[in-house]
Amino acid sequence: MGSTKDGVKSGRRKEHSEAKDGDGVKSGGHKKKRAESKASHGVTADGQDAEHPGKANDSDQAGGPKEHPEMANDGEAHAETNKAPGGGVKADGPKDPPDSKANPESKANDSVKRDGLAGRAETKADNGNKPGVVTSIPEVPITVQRKPFVQPDDKVRLPHAGTARASLAATYERPDGTAQGGWAERHQNQTVLQQHVEFFDQDRDGVIWPVDTFKGFYALGYGIAFSLLAAAIINGAFSYPTLSGYLPDPLFRIYIRNIHKDKHGSDSGTYDAEGRFVPQKFEEIFSKYAEGRDYVTVPDVLKFLRGQRLLADPFGWLGALFEWLATYLLLWPANGRMAKEDIRGVYDGSIFYTIAARREKLKNRG
Repeated sequence: MGSTKDGVKSGRRKEHSEAKDGDGVKSGGHKKKRAESKASHGVTADGQDAEHPGKANDSDQAGGPKEHPEMANDGEAHAETNKAPGGGVKADGPKDPPDSKANPESKANDSVKRDGLAGRAETKADNGNKPGVVTSIPEVPITVQRKPFVQPDDKVRLPHAGTARASLAATYERPDGTAQGGWAERHQNQTVLQQHVEFFDQDRDGVIWPVDTFKGFYALGYGIAFSLLAAAIINGAFSYPTLSGYLPDPLFRIYIRNIHKDKHGSDSGTYDAEGRFVPQKFEEIFSKYAEGRDYVTVPDVLKFLRGQRLLADPFGWLGALFEWLATYLLLWPANGRMAKEDIRGVYDGSIFYTIAARREKLKNRG
């Protein structure tokens, strides 16, 4: 009986060993054969044939003894490693890393892009602006030197600063324009540029004659010589664009209804092409050229004239120079500082009446 049992056991072991070798189970030196067999026949990880899903491996059908634990674990790990997405077994072999075939030049460009984005983000943080708004970059120093006007997030007094106001000279400090004496209400049917020149139209006929210009400048205290010069320059240069026809006016009259056609280049851009007032541009006179102060000095004005100068625009250069010279002589600040509010009053013309009334009062008193 003992010899018979031993013979049966020996036969089963031999049969089991042959079954394992035939199915490619990893045993001793048959690892490579097993991988090739699985890859070519599509044996699944759970021991089923890919072509016959219901058919189990021969070793399971034989009902032979279980594999050694170490061999089983090794086989399971190998099956998991070689699983294909569709349920099959992947062929063994080293795989290249995803970036191994990438072009070295492409890698360098990607690195430069990442560095550039990081630097731009730091610039946005340094500016203190809202995320996504970059107003200056170190690579272009002029953008750092001349900073645009940006309102604090928690103090937005001037909504839509870049939108032109038709009849209000609105600023950050005066978002409703000039309110004294009902100015804004009385001039709601005029553009800010029309308000600027209204003072010189003393008879309110909509036409500024050279003599009107002379009288207006003289009433503001400019003196006879400068008033004559102003009348010659202003009416001589700005009459023709305001005419409705093509023939020049021998009397050099300026028509207020078309005063927007007198806008010239190399200015601040505070007046737009239709004579409206653009708060953003006015504020940038101070943010770009006066370090955000509420006044400008003569050096600030010189920086402004150089900074706003356009190519091949001598008329605009001289026009801007004359306007700022006239403004300084009009305000004549004792400390050399032209206040922001006074300059705003020049733009909408309200300060002309204030200065003329003050001079008339002093004249009557004397």
